[in-house]
Amino acid sequence: MSTALIEAALWADELMEAETKSRREKEYVIRDRLAGKIGVSASYLFRLQYKIETMNDVKGSVYRALLKGRELYGLVCERTEAAADALEARRLGTKANNHAVTQGSQATGEGTFAGRD
Repeated sequence: MSTALIEAALWADELMEAETKSRREKEYVIRDRLAGKIGVSASYLFRLQYKIETMNDVKGSVYRALLKGRELYGLVCERTEAAADALEARRLGTKANNHAVTQGSQATGEGTFAGRD
């Protein structure tokens, strides 16, 4: 099983979840609607979901369609933005900690020559 096949199966699953409108909706209805939107046959999406063990690789056109589908649904952007937000929060947290440490040592006079006299 190739890495591209595994990615394609994961992406197809993500897209199925994104396309779901309600819990009571049938899978085949979701699959058909998704297939029409991204340009992949519903039977190929079915194979990616249930018959992946019988597959060796994924078609390049299907791989590209799934990738574009993720962009269409905003799945790529959300993950990128979440990662950027986490990085920014960590960076700001580090700055706040550095600022607090700097302020604390200046207030008590520790770490300066004036405090030793």
